[in-house]
Amino acid sequence: MYSKTLSLPFLGTDRRARVTTVGWIMLFGAIIAGSTSTTFAKELSTAFSPLSLLVLSEMIVLTFTILSFGFFPLLKEVLSIKKKYIPALLLVGFTNSIVAPILVFTGLHMTQAVNAELYLRSYSFFLFIYAAIFLKEKITRTDMFALLCMTIGICIVALRGFQGSLTIAPGDLLVLSGAIVYAIGGIIFKVKLHKLHSEVVLCVRGMIAISFFFLFSPFTETVIIHEIRSFPLALLGSLLGYGFIARFLYMFGFYEAVERLEVHTVSLLLPLITVGSLVFAHLHLGEAIYWYHIVGAGFLIMGSIVMKYSSPKAHLEREMRHTNRQHV
Repeated sequence: MYSKTLSLPFLGTDRRARVTTVGWIMLFGAIIAGSTSTTFAKELSTAFSPLSLLVLSEMIVLTFTILSFGFFPLLKEVLSIKKKYIPALLLVGFTNSIVAPILVFTGLHMTQAVNAELYLRSYSFFLFIYAAIFLKEKITRTDMFALLCMTIGICIVALRGFQGSLTIAPGDLLVLSGAIVYAIGGIIFKVKLHKLHSEVVLCVRGMIAISFFFLFSPFTETVIIHEIRSFPLALLGSLLGYGFIARFLYMFGFYEAVERLEVHTVSLLLPLITVGSLVFAHLHLGEAIYWYHIVGAGFLIMGSIVMKYSSPKAHLEREMRHTNRQHV
């Protein structure tokens, strides 16, 4: 998709060294950019309805997909989709571009960005469970260890460090439900759509979300035009940050890194986005970070790293290319 080299004279003359160096730069750039996503989305949820945020998010992803792969090549691929894939594509579009985002954006309005980030990371946990149930994938000891780590991480956050009863706030529950629905879409992709290019699936997803918005918006009290007119200028920086930094720069850096580095290297470092998200939410929004957030994040990250490290390279790269564009 992208050229393997960039003309950066300060990186030296060895081509392989330049490629690797650029890959590392892009990877850490993607981690920093991705760390802003939940916080910016949290801010925007005060000005936009979940439905408006949904169409805004999907339009950004669709625009980036078109810029990355080209309008006409994508159109050609979409028009050549076989009929047998259409039901699964519609289902993935419904789960991952309509239901899950609405749940997450609604939850963000009712909970902290810190909590939302951690509950969203449970996506891998539910995807693992679905794969074991529906795909009959063999569960190894390594997988069990990863699953245990993620279970402990979720419980620590939900129980606030085991200091209280198991009571999840409504906003947290909505975000967690969004992660569950995202995982449903992920397993459908893995079972039914794995032969399609991920950019085709993402393109169709975006078109489904935008079509849903324009069909449904006349029946809602608040439409995006009214929200844009009343949009507070104080949040303009968050809007630009969400669209350009959290979505565009993150996805650009991610794909550049995947092109230049080992896929396992990228997968092992991407969970650092969770750490960056907690720090950015604290610095930008002033949200409190408690010890159980840190410990829970540690277990979730550990489980994610172990799970990804044990995955076959080909399967891991395909899954990463599909799922890393739906990060809030």
